[in-house]
Amino acid sequence: MRVCLTGPTMSGKTTLFSAVVETGGSSVDLSRPDLPHSAMVKVPDDRLEYLAEIYKPRKKTLAELEIVDVPGLDFSCEAGKNRSRTSWSSMRQCDMLAFVVRSFDDSTVPAYRNRVDPLADVTEIRDEMILADLEQVTTRAEKLEVSVKKPTPDRYNQARELEIMKCLRETLENGNPVSSAIHSPMEEKIIRSFAFLTLKPAVVVLNCDENGMTSREQDEMESMPVLRLSAKIEQEIAQLPAEERKEFLSEMGLKEPATRRFVGACHNRAHLISFLTTVENECRAWCIPSGTTAVNAAEVIHSDIARGFIRAEVVSYDDLVASDGEMKKARAAGEVRLEGKDYVVKDGDVINFRFNV
Repeated sequence: MRVCLTGPTMSGKTTLFSAVVETGGSSVDLSRPDLPHSAMVKVPDDRLEYLAEIYKPRKKTLAELEIVDVPGLDFSCEAGKNRSRTSWSSMRQCDMLAFVVRSFDDSTVPAYRNRVDPLADVTEIRDEMILADLEQVTTRAEKLEVSVKKPTPDRYNQARELEIMKCLRETLENGNPVSSAIHSPMEEKIIRSFAFLTLKPAVVVLNCDENGMTSREQDEMESMPVLRLSAKIEQEIAQLPAEERKEFLSEMGLKEPATRRFVGACHNRAHLISFLTTVENECRAWCIPSGTTAVNAAEVIHSDIARGFIRAEVVSYDDLVASDGEMKKARAAGEVRLEGKDYVVKDGDVINFRFNV
């Protein structure tokens, strides 16, 4: 999954990106702030740590997210608008968005539009995205209005799509996101290829100073969940040797780096879950969308496993822990189940796939 960090100029977005990337064990060249940057980061999972401790495999592999950092947005002038709109294509290629907005006062860092107003920043970006989606919808609707008048084999499907586009156009013209007008998987499937910006799941990251990190005044903004952190402090934490991070966090009154919470929040907001596998050589966590069936989860590992799928041997992580991590005990307690192709995988399932090819 790809998560796009976006936000106004001078919001601390790239500072956060740097902190997340360094904490995740990656590195990236940030010498060109006018270009998008991307890096893979690990999704923290204490369950995998426990399994690795029990089974002691040669390899331990966490699930990963790709974090994309696009150039800062500036809609305060025409040149800035044109430059900012070039980032839409990068954002459309991502699965979800994280709006990083400034919520700190610092006279040494110029504020976007000479203000510190997170809600105004988020609203402005969402309004611009609504306009970008409206342009796409209008262009597509105009083409379909011509196409449906022709006696083509695809005429019925085009007429159906046109009705959806008309509904989306009205929704966007009223200042509402595409997500508010999509009510069925069928509708979402029809419009999926357009990668509308206002259909993507999103979170707001309030980049605070030290005093604002523990505030709970606002848990939601523009119908998006809010995560508070200090990008500057997170970057300082990320640059410390691993053994010094815990002491620094304790001094700050923090249980864990906020970057860990950020990655977890993105994972959850995109409706992803993780299932776990344990073999002799490797313990591994795999990211899949919520609602994924066993055979489709098998395909994430390898197409051959899905093609030759026989059964999935499943035990929940909690039940395995209750059996001291011993599969033999879990079987004796009746906690290990054999599931078929249509079984819907649950978060924390520990699965062994039986297959034959």
